[in-house]
Amino acid sequence: MLAIISKYQEELSLAMTHEHRVADKYAQVYAEKEARGRVIDSLHQVATMWMDRFALTLNGSQELP
Repeated sequence: MLAIISKYQEELSLAMTHEHRVADKYAQVYAEKEARGRVIDSLHQVATMWMDRFALTLNGSQELP
């Protein structure tokens, strides 16, 4: 009887360890996704700034933003 209980406790422990690993991996993937989003936003802002400057140059404006 104790062997059966011990076996199920070990299986439960393994399942909990796996659950923690899955949760950690999810957190890591989510953090990476958020970081990529911030980089994309930053690149978009820089590209928009340069496109605005280019448009002003094409329009003959002497004033740059």
